Amino acid sequence: MLYPLLEQYDIDCKRAIAYGFSRTEAGLELKKELPGVGLYAVFVIAGKSFEVNVFDADTDEEYLPFNVLDNITGFVTGIREQVEDLVQEIKEKCLLNSNMKLRLMEYCERKFGTEPEAPWEDSPDAYTFKTAKRNKWYALFMTIPYKSLGLVAKGTLDVVNIKLPPEKVLDLIDRVHFYPAYHMNKKHWITIVLDKEVDEPLVQQLLEESYGLVEKLKK
Repeated sequence: MLYPLLEQYDIDCKRAIAYGFSRTEAGLELKKELPGVGLYAVFVIAGKSFEVNVFDADTDEEYLPFNVLDNITGFVTGIREQVEDLVQEIKEKCLLNSNMKLRLMEYCERKFGTEPEAPWEDSPDAYTFKTAKRNKWYALFMTIPYKSLGLVAKGTLDVVNIKLPPEKVLDLIDRVHFYPAYHMNKKHWITIVLDKEVDEPLVQQLLEESYGLVEKLKK
C-alpha cells in the first residue's frame, strides 16, 4: 500500500538507518513485527515513494486483507492501527518536513508550547504566534509575492517576521535572506526568507530571541 506521506517530507538517511532501516537496491527498507497478530510489516522508502505491506510471519506470504480498503473488520482495523502508529513514529524519527515554513512553525509549537493562529480570512497562509504570558506576537509566518520585498520575480515565497533589537536588525539585513520588515515596524522587526538555503539553526535562535524580547524575559 502506498502512503502519500513523503509529498512534503525528505528522508534523513542517517536517522533512518539509526532507527533500523537498511539500504537495498530499491531504497531503504525496514521490517517490523506486529505484536500479537502473527504478522510483520515491511516499510520501503524509494525517492518520494513510501510503501507499506504486511506479511504472515509463518509463511512470509503477503497478508492481502490489509490492502483492501473497504475491509473494516476488527482484526484488520487493529492491524492498520498498529501500522499507522509505526508510520507516525517513522515520520517523527526519520523524516524532515521539506517545507521550511511548516518546519519552523512546528519548531515554535514544540519549543514554546504556542500554537499558530490564522487571524485573516483573506490571508489563509498567514499565521501568527503569540507568547504564553503577555499574549503578544513574536512571529508572523506568511506567503507573499516576491514584489512585496522589492524583488523582480513572479510567484510567491515563504517568510517570517520576528522582533529583534534595532542594532541586530541592521546587522542582519543582507537583502538575500534578511529584509526590512514587510508590513511591520522596520526598526524593531525583520523579514526572513524561508528557502532551503537559509540557516535554519540561526532562524531558530532568532525566534528564541524574539520570544524572549516580546515576553520580556531576562537573560
